[in-house]
Amino acid sequence: MKGLNIFKHAITITLCFLMIVITSLKHLWSVFIPFVESEFLVGRSVSVLPFSLLNIANIIGFLSTNYLKVALGIRKLLTLTGILMTLGLLLAALSPNIALLIISYAFIYGLGNSFAYVIAVSLSVKQFSQKKGVGIVTGVIVSAYSLGILVLSPLTTYLIQYFSNWRIPLVIYSICAATVMSFSTALLSESSETPISISSGFLEILKSKEYVLIALVLFLTTLFDGLIAGNLIPLIREITGVDPMMASIIMSIYSLTAIISRIAIGAISEYLGIARTLIVIYSLVLINALLFRFYVTIPLITIGVSFSAILFSANVTLAPLIAAQVWGKERLEAAYSLLLTALVCGVLVGPLIGGISRDLTGSYYPGIYIATVLLLLGIVILSRVTKYIQRRR
Repeated sequence: MKGLNIFKHAITITLCFLMIVITSLKHLWSVFIPFVESEFLVGRSVSVLPFSLLNIANIIGFLSTNYLKVALGIRKLLTLTGILMTLGLLLAALSPNIALLIISYAFIYGLGNSFAYVIAVSLSVKQFSQKKGVGIVTGVIVSAYSLGILVLSPLTTYLIQYFSNWRIPLVIYSICAATVMSFSTALLSESSETPISISSGFLEILKSKEYVLIALVLFLTTLFDGLIAGNLIPLIREITGVDPMMASIIMSIYSLTAIISRIAIGAISEYLGIARTLIVIYSLVLINALLFRFYVTIPLITIGVSFSAILFSANVTLAPLIAAQVWGKERLEAAYSLLLTALVCGVLVGPLIGGISRDLTGSYYPGIYIATVLLLLGIVILSRVTKYIQRRR
């Protein structure tokens, strides 16, 4: 029996890991941009829409995942997720015009992307929530996203060059999505699911003081990484004067840092606790942010952006653990979806702060100062929610 349980847990981790890798295709869109612009004769403001609008689809998907899981059940939702991801990627590959491409990638694949991410992380946390090591498991699962970007970005470039066609990789990825989701639908399940209403405390969580404060912490602190990550290549080049290749190498280091730190943060939270882990990381990143003005060499800017990756890793890794700790397994999807929405809003607003700062002042530094002040505010608010995060159910 013990051996069977270990096998079941291994299958769960593997499939959830692969589901997250498939969701990382979202951040590969920049690889396709030059080819889409060339074929459809559109400008940058149009070619980035599949990625930009996918963030909106993410918010819609995050907020509706719990509703659909209660209404349909986990297996039907997994089936729907597989259909949306596979169909979205395939239609994007076959799109005869930019409008259908945007709809297919941003909204059809985008909704499936949202459901897959919430389901994968939630199932992992539920499987291991009563066991020591849940933080490590969560870190491994969420690290799949950064690993996907790190591996699939050069692979996609290679496939486009090999086939001389930007559509072929999307077809290949649609087949991969169909395969992973078919196995997930057949093999994944929730061992003990407490029936709850569709409104399922969703509004209760949304209106609760603890949610408002925790969501504010995640939003305000994510802004700093959103600014750095959203403007990473041009920011690095303007500060250090390096060429595009060196900037890309630093970006790869950023992704690698995200992979390692997500696993490490999950392990550290096992010993320090969630709140103390956040306080330590936020404090280190705050010091890093205050010194960012002096990062004008390649080694220093690499350290600077790496700390930014660690910040986001902390939020992404610990958000599902916070949801489970504060609201329990029976409301995990609802709480986690709401916390993810706060994170996505930070990812959306952070790059805008950087972009507006650059346009108005000719420099990213004013935006970095603003994000630093908001990071400090997030740390102050965190001191008010420690009692909720540390509370045992």
